[in-house]
Amino acid sequence: MIKFDIFYIQCPKCQSWLEGRLLKSEMVNQSVLYSDGKTLNDDYITEPQKMIICPACAHWFWVEQFKSPYIQTEKPHYVCYNWNSWRFYGVHFASNEGKMALVNHYRDFLSKGPYDIDKEIYFRRFLWWAYNDLVRNIYHVTFKYLLSGEMSFNVWRKNRKKLFEGLILFKKNQVDYFENLQKLVNLLEGRYSCNDDKYESTCLEVIEIYREMHKFEKAQELLNPVPRRTHYIAKIEKKVKLRDGLVFLVTG
Repeated sequence: MIKFDIFYIQCPKCQSWLEGRLLKSEMVNQSVLYSDGKTLNDDYITEPQKMIICPACAHWFWVEQFKSPYIQTEKPHYVCYNWNSWRFYGVHFASNEGKMALVNHYRDFLSKGPYDIDKEIYFRRFLWWAYNDLVRNIYHVTFKYLLSGEMSFNVWRKNRKKLFEGLILFKKNQVDYFENLQKLVNLLEGRYSCNDDKYESTCLEVIEIYREMHKFEKAQELLNPVPRRTHYIAKIEKKVKLRDGLVFLVTG
């Protein structure tokens, strides 16, 4: 069962109250991890949403940290908009139309820049993840997955059709997808020194971006000096050798 911490946040423009939820920290350890770094728990993303569009007045506002004074845990004595009315802009995640709507939200945010480096990285990373959502579970289309007994034939057939439609949309938007990845890797390379906490994870993210950009030789070049051969790194290296540039499931 998914557990959340409930919080309340007020729109700085119209003063409407929004109810929100943050996944409890102990639940994150039970999550599903993908190669692009996106982590899900029962389809709920574990990363907090920092850009909010008020469902009452459509005002955009940024919340850097989900703690006081930006939010409160005590329920206000007013009607609150529920989480689904503003969570990732109310998109319907189960449909390809909803996934493309999320892509368009991040495109729109980026078009309204410029932003500081950290904010641009945030938007470009979430745009990357939104594009990958179209093909994130493409392994579900295989007959091997059907034979695993994870779902019935009818459900598998319907999911297969939707995933192939998502793959078509993904390929149709390849130019923008690659352009975003190139800008993201430009922002990340050299961002941290070897003494920074984020250095190792950022290096792996850069390798994955090059793989997903189909720059397999560059990805392998960066993989060669990596000293630790973890499960994640071994899977990336295998995908590089296969010249496979799609996001893949790491654990879960």
